[in-house]
Amino acid sequence: MTAELGVRAGNGLVGAGRVLATLVLEAVRRFPSRARDKRFWQIQAMVVGATGPHYIIEAAGFSNPFETFHGLAITLYVIPVLYAAISFGWEGALLTGLECGLLTSPSMWIWHRAEYHWFAELGQLLITLPVGLLVAWRVDKETVERRRAETTSARLALLNEVGESLSHTLDVEQQIPGVLQRLIRGLSLESAWLWLEPASEDTEPTVLAELSDPDARSPTTQAHMLHARAASSPDGAVVEGRAMALLLLGESGVLGSLGATVAPGEAFSAEQSDLLTTVAHELRVAIENARLYRERQESLQSYVWQVTQAQEEERLRVARELHDETAQELVHLVRKLEQLDERAGQTLATPIQELLDMARTTLRSVRRFSRDLRPAVLDDLGLLAAIEMVVDETSARLPEGAQLEVVGEPHRVDRSVELALFRIAQEALRNVEKHSSATSAMVVLQFVDHRIQLSVSDNGQGFSPPRNLSQLAGRGSLGLLGMKERADLVGGSFEVRSSPGHGSAVAVTVAAD
Repeated sequence: MTAELGVRAGNGLVGAGRVLATLVLEAVRRFPSRARDKRFWQIQAMVVGATGPHYIIEAAGFSNPFETFHGLAITLYVIPVLYAAISFGWEGALLTGLECGLLTSPSMWIWHRAEYHWFAELGQLLITLPVGLLVAWRVDKETVERRRAETTSARLALLNEVGESLSHTLDVEQQIPGVLQRLIRGLSLESAWLWLEPASEDTEPTVLAELSDPDARSPTTQAHMLHARAASSPDGAVVEGRAMALLLLGESGVLGSLGATVAPGEAFSAEQSDLLTTVAHELRVAIENARLYRERQESLQSYVWQVTQAQEEERLRVARELHDETAQELVHLVRKLEQLDERAGQTLATPIQELLDMARTTLRSVRRFSRDLRPAVLDDLGLLAAIEMVVDETSARLPEGAQLEVVGEPHRVDRSVELALFRIAQEALRNVEKHSSATSAMVVLQFVDHRIQLSVSDNGQGFSPPRNLSQLAGRGSLGLLGMKERADLVGGSFEVRSSPGHGSAVAVTVAAD
């Protein structure tokens, strides 16, 4: 039994020796970086500051280890041990304690060789330094826990920032550079990138990359290689050296991959991998939602475009029928009535004249309806001539008239653009007549810088437009909403400016290349 205990004790000492040797070797390896830290030299100054008084006291004759003044010098070693623990953790405290013991040991051979003073000196060291190491261990533990809590808090803050930036917008691509920068700062990465698979077959993959060092080489080639390997990996993740990539797999297939690299000589920690996995999940959800939304918007826009085209085709058909058939029949009716009026006597002259006036009024109305549905001048002469026509018609119905101002050199553009701008001008002027209580209107048509700008303003009562024009649909006000949709269908921008008592203005800008 005694032999077994002895073996166990020996094994324990051997294990402790190995741990100590490993600690010393690690400390030697890290010595160059430690030597560049001013706290290292502050600790050495504290050790010298505690050792100097100790030897001065010994040399002055206070060599009895049982004297209080002598023990005070030994106790001073606790200060550098504690500071080493705070600065460099348990490793710093232990090695500083060993250093203090080595610096004190010569005094045993010089002043404490007799009367077992060396034993008392050693006992003071064995009590003082372990107490200092115990306190240092506790300080080091609390420091580690505090740093861990701070790190956890920082990681949570990082995830919150990423979640906030991705959840409040559907334009995810615009937010990705900011997300990657947050990852680099929060996880101490060298680079981070997002490989995005194209949403359609006619586009190329996109790589958005951020670097901790702006002068470093962009990891585009590495992103391509790691994305391919992550896509073929069973778990959708690949780690190669100091690089890592995580596949973003959505319901519709592979969306892309999130990748990052750590600094040379380092490797990804479990915490870094977990956080990257969480961010990759958030990016996957955000990208998939954004793409589904865009697909739905494109589908809706395609539907609106088809409906609008069908309406315009139907308007064109009805306009031609009114012009070619109904208007022509009315023309024949007017001529017949005119012939009848010439032959009729005095008794029938008045009734026939009344019928003739009614026929002429109806003919004018039919021609106006035909022009409103689809003016032939728009197809034959273009946008400017069509808008001049509608401005002239509106001017005749407003007390102070309507004016047209043309800026730049007029030219023909795509028929769909001309039709959209004409319908917007037509609807805007109709609103001026019906709803604004205006006495005058101004239409400005500008051909500048490869774009066309159309604005229609009035001096009417004005109103307070909603921040989102789609809210007008709930009020039954579809005129402005229809204008905006027409501008959107040709890739233009639409703006409404108005305030109560100060008139209204609508403006649309469309590329004319």
